[in-house]
Parts: sequence; C-alpha cells; structure tokens
Amino acid sequence: MYITTELHGRGATLAPRGDIDFEGLDELRASLAGLPDTVVEVVWDLRAVTFMDIAGLHLLSTPSAPVQVSLTNLPPQAVRLLETATDIFPEQGWGRHLPAPVDPGTARTAA
Repeated sequence: MYITTELHGRGATLAPRGDIDFEGLDELRASLAGLPDTVVEVVWDLRAVTFMDIAGLHLLSTPSAPVQVSLTNLPPQAVRLLETATDIFPEQGWGRHLPAPVDPGTARTAA
C-alpha cells in the first residue's frame, strides 16, 4: 500500500492508495502513529481507495489517533460500509464520518 502524508500546521492529510483491509491495517496505523505529536487533526483522503472492509472501521477507532479524525472523498462502497455500521452499531458514532446529505430530503451520496 502506498500512503501519501501531508502536514499542514497542526493537521495532517493521509491519502492511502488501494484496499483498506486487514492486510494493510498495520501500515496505515504506523502512518498514523508516525505523525508528529503536534498533529491534533487527521483527514483520511480516500479518493484512491478501491475497497474498504471492517479494517477501515478499526482504523477510525484507533485509540492513539489524534483528537479529530475525518474522512473525505469517500468512494460509494466505503459510504455503504459506514451506513451499515451506523445502522447496526449507532452507539459507535460511525455516522459522523458520513458525508452530509445535499438537503434534508435526499439520501446521502458519496463525493
């Protein structure tokens, strides 16, 4: 897996390429753990992610993650995974990572 890291002030953008699955989870966590201590916000840019399974949910719940973690450019399959996880485990708060609906009367769609 190839992961691009960009630092900007107290934030970082991590952009993995390929599948987010258990095979690549340790490498993704290492990228997160390798960020400077000053980073308090991480954005996972998923534009080049071709597949995400439950390992992506594990990544989002990493205890050592910075204070704020967000997702951008979610592919449709990742949106469906987060929607399903939100429906089954609402107390986990997976819905906070979903893109906002265009307006209150429409369903969510991936960016």
